[in-house]
Amino acid sequence: MKNFITIVILIFITSTLLFSQTNNTTTGSGAAQYILGGRDQVLMAVNIWGFVGKPGQYMVPYGTDLISLLSYAGGPREEAKIKSIKVVRGGDGETKQGEVIEVNVKEYLDKGNNNSIPTLKPGDTVVVSGTTFNFVRNSLEFVVRIAALAQIYAIVEYYLARADD
Repeated sequence: MKNFITIVILIFITSTLLFSQTNNTTTGSGAAQYILGGRDQVLMAVNIWGFVGKPGQYMVPYGTDLISLLSYAGGPREEAKIKSIKVVRGGDGETKQGEVIEVNVKEYLDKGNNNSIPTLKPGDTVVVSGTTFNFVRNSLEFVVRIAALAQIYAIVEYYLARADD
């Protein structure tokens, strides 16, 4: 019985070593950046961060544009700065430097000009920043919390001083 268990463990370890990936980079032709989805649809991984309904990584069909990805992610939140959405496209690490594409989605929504909306590539990261108003509001909320703590401290000190008298 011990020999059988030892053989099973050795087979497991050997198969794990044989079938494990030793290099998980996607440099070169980039063919590994695509996955075949349902209905033989080619999918690619893209990321969306920031002020959207559901940020994260999405497997989207090849040829997906920025507007479609925003829709997949639940759309931009109310405090999103849609005049300046960034698409960060990394280079392949050997021959090409990465690039950042800044897109004015508000202009697209106002005029319907689809020429300024980029088609996404595998590994793209879309960053939707917050507006200046949102930053100021969050800063003021922080100041209000600090003021409330200071007020509680002052009240406690006041009553402790009265108790000593």
